Amino acid sequence: GLNSMFEVYLVGNNSHHFIISPTSVQGKADIRIRVAIPLDYETVERYDFDLFANESVPDHVGYAKVKITLINENDNRPIFSQPLYNVSLYENVTMGTSVLTVL
Repeated sequence: GLNSMFEVYLVGNNSHHFIISPTSVQGKADIRIRVAIPLDYETVERYDFDLFANESVPDHVGYAKVKITLINENDNRPIFSQPLYNVSLYENVTMGTSVLTVL
């Protein structure tokens, strides 16, 4: 009925980086938060915002705090100064020996 309808939305400094769906719910639903724009660990390591659910009845509001922490991974493609590297090794080279360094 009317009391089972509510709107769902994100609020906070970093909430514009994400989108939520669905935004209007009747009864119950699985709420999904997805990335709206590319995230960059070097710019922002952690995103904090709130998810609000507001019923059609006045003053019936619930919320949850959302905290997303990014993991720093190398997102740059490697650049090589030459197209091919040749390395020769002796058969008895010890394990852990550095074979090639590319800068």
